[in-house]
Amino acid sequence: MKKSFLILTLFAGLFTAFGVSTPAAAKSKGAKVVSSRHISKKPYHAVSGYLYSSTSLKKKAHNADNYPFTVFYTYKSDTVRKANGNKAVYYYVKNGNGKVKGWIWRGHLVRLINTQKQLSQLNELVNLIDSTSTKTHNQIVSLLKTVNSNTTLPTLINGLTTLRDGLNRGSADFAKIGQIISLVQSSVSNSINNLYNTAKLINDATAKQTNLLPLVTDVLRALTNTK
Repeated sequence: MKKSFLILTLFAGLFTAFGVSTPAAAKSKGAKVVSSRHISKKPYHAVSGYLYSSTSLKKKAHNADNYPFTVFYTYKSDTVRKANGNKAVYYYVKNGNGKVKGWIWRGHLVRLINTQKQLSQLNELVNLIDSTSTKTHNQIVSLLKTVNSNTTLPTLINGLTTLRDGLNRGSADFAKIGQIISLVQSSVSNSINNLYNTAKLINDATAKQTNLLPLVTDVLRALTNTK
């Protein structure tokens, strides 16, 4: 079980590494709106960061850490330019009763959608890796440990392909790594950025108090703070 949690955590890191970067902190001068649009109402969890009272990003209204399981709904999207010249997209969100609201960087949000499908994909990846031989398993885990916020999807795929090509083409591990490559490509293209919610789902399903949820959250925060 611990081995499966380790692999899931590693995938949490790599998918987040492909999909997330963090805008620099707002400066006292305040951000300026470049463009604005209304967006459809969709449910999200906030995994980190702050909700600001306005798009100037001068005043923090809420700390997202205080609302780990609150469902927020999107209403508006503004692209802002900060004092340092960098652009970032912020969503205006509210909780169900509208009392907790504000502007939050969209990279701190994870969409609550297709959770069961995502969980199924992650479980399939974990099971595939667990079913490989000990040597291959250790090589895959070592490769995943090298993934960070600067890693690109092609780099990871090349690493897995090199590992696969070093095996006997008729071996079970050769075929399994091919499946792993396909699943990784599919998962990233479908934006598996909902790992926070998936981890919660796993904890709820097992009805056990594990460190998986905070562990995945820590991975997300660590990666978003590296840029």
